[in-house]
Amino acid sequence: MIKTRSARLLPARERGRPAATAPPPASGHWLVWPRLPAVLEVLTLGAGYAAPSLVRLALPADSRAAFAHAAAIYRAEQHLHLNIEPILNHLVSGDAVPALAVGYYYGLLHFIVTPLVLAWLYQRRPADFPRLRSALVLASVGANIVFWTWPVAPPRFAVPGMADVLVTRDILGSADPHGVTSAVNLYAAMPSLHVCWAAWCAVAVVVTTRSRSRHLAWLYPAATAFVVLSSANHFVLDVIGGLVVAAFGMTVTGRRSAQHDEQQLQPAGLRSILGTSLRWPAPHPCHAPRRLAEVERAVFGFR
Repeated sequence: MIKTRSARLLPARERGRPAATAPPPASGHWLVWPRLPAVLEVLTLGAGYAAPSLVRLALPADSRAAFAHAAAIYRAEQHLHLNIEPILNHLVSGDAVPALAVGYYYGLLHFIVTPLVLAWLYQRRPADFPRLRSALVLASVGANIVFWTWPVAPPRFAVPGMADVLVTRDILGSADPHGVTSAVNLYAAMPSLHVCWAAWCAVAVVVTTRSRSRHLAWLYPAATAFVVLSSANHFVLDVIGGLVVAAFGMTVTGRRSAQHDEQQLQPAGLRSILGTSLRWPAPHPCHAPRRLAEVERAVFGFR
C-alpha cells in the first residue's frame, strides 16, 4: 500500500529509484577533506605536528618580544583580577606528589589522549571523522600562526617567583638543556595548545555519542586548564586563547558541512514533491530508514 501510493505521487523519472539517489560528495566544506587510509592519516597528522618544530629551528622566536608580550598579558590579568597562576603554582610545586602528577600530566596526556580520540573516531565514527579531524588541524594551524607572529614567554620565565615544575622535578628529562625541551618552542604560550586539543577531545566525544555520561568529557579540558596554569606553562588568557582557536576550528568546518550532511540524508523524491528541503537532525546511518518511515507517515498519512 505504501509503495503504491508513493509511486503515484512521485514523478516518472523518480519511480523505481532508491529514496536517496544523489551520491554524496566527499564533504560539505572545502576545508574538510575526506577520510584517508590509516597510514596516510598518520603520516599527514604527524607531518602537521612536526612542522612547527621544524619552523622553530629555522626561524627562532624573538625572545625580547616574547617577554614583552608576556608582561603585557600579565598586566592585563592583574587589571582584570585573573592572575591566579602564582597561587596555583605555589599550591602544587611545594609537594612532590602534586608536582609530579601535574608534571607528568602536562608532559604525557597531551600526546596520548588526542591520538586515542582520533583513532577512535577513525574506527568507530568514520562519518564524523573528516570534519572533526579537519577542525583539529585548522585549530592547530591557527595556533601556530599566533606562535610565529606573536610569541609569548610562559609564566615560568616571565613572572618572578614561579617554579618550573617539570624542571625542578626533572620530569621526562626536562632539566637537561639538551633534552626534549630543546626541540619545542619555548615562547609558544599564547594560545594554549594543550587546552585547545583537550577541548577538541571533549567536543568530539560529546557530539558523536548519545550516552548520558558523555558530558563527563568536559572534565578533561577543565583538568588540563588547571595543569597548564599550576605548572607555570600558561597564563589564564592563554587558556582562553586555546578555547578560542578550538572554537574557530569547529566553527569553520562544522556549519556548512552539517547542513550538507542533513541535505544528503533527505530523500530526493520528497524534496521534489514538497519543493523544499525537509529538516531534521542528522541521524546515525543505521537510523535513516526509520526516520524516513516517520517522515512518510507525517507527510502522506501512512500507517
